[in-house]
Amino acid sequence: MKIKLSDRLSAVAEMVICGETVADIGTDHGYLPVYLIVEGMAPSVIATDRAKAPLAAARQLVELLSLNKKIDVRLGEGISVLLPGEAHTVCIAGMGGMTIRDILQASPNVTEATKRFVLQPQRNAAALRLWLVENGFAIVQEDLALDDGFYYEIIAVEHGSMQITEEEAEFGPILLKHKHPMLKDFLSLKHADLTRLLEGLEKQKSAEAIKRKEKLVAKIAKMEKVIQCL
Repeated sequence: MKIKLSDRLSAVAEMVICGETVADIGTDHGYLPVYLIVEGMAPSVIATDRAKAPLAAARQLVELLSLNKKIDVRLGEGISVLLPGEAHTVCIAGMGGMTIRDILQASPNVTEATKRFVLQPQRNAAALRLWLVENGFAIVQEDLALDDGFYYEIIAVEHGSMQITEEEAEFGPILLKHKHPMLKDFLSLKHADLTRLLEGLEKQKSAEAIKRKEKLVAKIAKMEKVIQCL
């Protein structure tokens, strides 16, 4: 059976360490683990989720394809269901950036023993990047994916030392360095959202609103500067 992944999950799959065990945290229906096995990208995958219903769907798919010996389906919270070093790559996709941070913090023994994390934050990507580099990670790969009109940032990290600027945290150091072909459109869309937000604050005169407007103006100006360079 051929598994067709969304562009978002395809980008995640492209960043795993091929030929080694992968864990998919929050696997939902198990499409990514099955894809990795069927395509020969991983010899074994651990598929986890904290919710019983999607995990049951994942288990059903695994059994339907007779992949029980290669895909281990587990119920549990975050990476706490893994043994240290059990998976060489851990994928955490479709969660908020701060949720991803909390998952990594909650099981330090597993975090420290994992070679690579492939992360796809739904929001707060900048804050996640800053936390990662401040806590002993280096960003080794980045990508953008467009699915159903939404852009997604995919970040691969490994243990190491790295420094990034606020601009690199906001827009992605590797995305900026290589001028990712989607980056201009991605930032233009964000620019339009911020501009609409600023317009909605124009009539508000409270001290809090003024402070928020100042931050938005600065962020929009910074974004315009980056867009001009792409």
